[in-house]
Amino acid sequence: MSRMKMIEKDGLLPEQVNPELWPIVDEKMLSNDNLALFQNRKQAVILYFNLELNQEQIHELTGVSPRNLRRLINRCITLDTSGIPWGFRALIPNKSTKPYSLNLLKQKQNELRKTGEFKMLLEKYPAIKELIDDLYLGRNRKTLEPAMKPKNIHKKFVDACKEHKIPLTQYPFNTERLGIRALYRYLRRLGEQNFGKTSSRYGHDAEQKATKAGKGDQNSPVTLTPYQKVQFDAHRIDGVFAVELKTPEGDSVLKILERFWILTLIDVATRSVIGKTISLNKEYSAADFMLCMRDAIVPHVRPVLTINGLTFNGDGGYPSEVYPELQWAVFDVICFDNAKSHLANLVKDRLRNLLGCTTNLGPVDLPMRRGIIERFFQTLEENGFHRLPNTTGSHPNDPRRSKPEEKAIQYKITFDNLKELVEVLISNYNGTPHGGIYHQTPLELLGKRLANGMIPRQLEESKRSEMLFLQTTIVRTVRGSLKTGKRPYIQYEGVEYRSERLSQSAHLIGKDISLHVNVDDLRTLRAFLPDGSELGYLSATGKWSITPHTLQMRKAINQLVLRRHIHFTQWDDPIFVYTTYLMNKAIDGKKKDANKLTHVQEIIKDASTSRNSLPEEQKEALDQATKTNEALDRARQMIREEKERHSGSMDEFLAKYKTITF
Repeated sequence: MSRMKMIEKDGLLPEQVNPELWPIVDEKMLSNDNLALFQNRKQAVILYFNLELNQEQIHELTGVSPRNLRRLINRCITLDTSGIPWGFRALIPNKSTKPYSLNLLKQKQNELRKTGEFKMLLEKYPAIKELIDDLYLGRNRKTLEPAMKPKNIHKKFVDACKEHKIPLTQYPFNTERLGIRALYRYLRRLGEQNFGKTSSRYGHDAEQKATKAGKGDQNSPVTLTPYQKVQFDAHRIDGVFAVELKTPEGDSVLKILERFWILTLIDVATRSVIGKTISLNKEYSAADFMLCMRDAIVPHVRPVLTINGLTFNGDGGYPSEVYPELQWAVFDVICFDNAKSHLANLVKDRLRNLLGCTTNLGPVDLPMRRGIIERFFQTLEENGFHRLPNTTGSHPNDPRRSKPEEKAIQYKITFDNLKELVEVLISNYNGTPHGGIYHQTPLELLGKRLANGMIPRQLEESKRSEMLFLQTTIVRTVRGSLKTGKRPYIQYEGVEYRSERLSQSAHLIGKDISLHVNVDDLRTLRAFLPDGSELGYLSATGKWSITPHTLQMRKAINQLVLRRHIHFTQWDDPIFVYTTYLMNKAIDGKKKDANKLTHVQEIIKDASTSRNSLPEEQKEALDQATKTNEALDRARQMIREEKERHSGSMDEFLAKYKTITF
């Protein structure tokens, strides 16, 4: 075969005919005999490609005959299973470059060995091969068994051979163990070739790591600027906590809460935790997500600790607390998974229109894609919750888990204690040296980046309102009727909303108006006309305007009314009735109701402390609603007193007070 046919034939890739691009061999790994043979072969091949000598001269110099040289060159330019030329690897003595294939025409055969016959069997009967592949990889619903063992697959294999009427004198029936060893070797190779699918046989964790991680190159550059990229995730706290409740008789009792969530936001560039919130819900909601965003952006205020011995690290703190230039700072990219709460319209609208940041959605239940924040959760647990007597440990068999519910009651470890503990743990974490940033503290590195001029952008002053983080926009039709005398109003989530200005706007009946809804407090809505002009605040009618409540609470109350679990009149505060219902359930031992009750109490507490931050118009609307309810209460009391004083007929009583409306 000429040189032209060897290295210049059609279809060869540039890397096949260029030895400089071939994979190399570590010659130190070869034995002395193999090393000498390899070096002679390598020298012969290089001389051939460099066109320095002809094949006879190469033979005289290296001892490689022309026939053997052509064989070696063919091996070198052949592609392996990865599409890479074998190159110098093919010159290693006794190196196999292609799988073994049985040649039936070859006369020299060992009848005692059946090497290659299993492969030939699968080539002749592709249905058997497909059956084996499906059973091992769990494809095409061939069996309900989650991960069929190889010995059971072998039984199916033998049955399939019988169904195809393979004679008993042929393979696999002419072997001692019916081809089981060959089948095991085939399954091992099949698993190696289908790594991701095969890993599902060893559990969910192995499958997700094999299919979602460890492939390809790093797909994101190093982040240097603070707040350029942040990661968000939620973690169910490994601990059981209690809450103190008051019984109808006035006694205090401690009840266990269901395990709940901590939501955090961490800066990728500096590893600083910039925001957090705790969700008492069974599954955290879009509102919980936005509360975490608000905590990260609104300037942080350090709380007063009540637990004896619990102190803040002097080097710790929150970024907006330590560095004034980070107050109202916002991030550019936020990374989180595709959980439903992250895809809610409220979240997408606020992230885009309020914060102006880009979202980077990753797969659900794949913590390695957000490794920085997952590592923080591990640190938080190991340095905090796992050290408490009420810890549940990292798994059910964790030796640190020792009757956590009893310990929570015994030591009175309450939800309020947890809030203080989380505050201190995160503050101290920000002031502790971190190995991932060359043993600097997150706050220290953050300060260096700020000193170098890497200042993140800040939220516009016109948008610096805590209410805007939980605001969504809806459209409702103004209802009312001139014929029946029903003044204009709108209805939202089963409650009527009115205002003095709306009641005087009969021309709006039947028209759509836009409403800005703060899902964290539904006592008032802010209305806008179709042309964008403001109509003002609308207040919920009746007692709905008295006690702060969220959209989630409103929906829960409506469901309970629909199912006839609770009942209230226009004189009753629905939130008080709901709280009483949850109190009775929690006292009876319902953990989820204890969580809901604690959530309601937290909402009411937060609303009372944040009243001063409300716009003046909203305060006036709430004050007016309070006065209206107080006037109705006084009128009701007057009617009761008058009824007791008068013993006349009911008709006379109603005729006298027929002008009073509620």
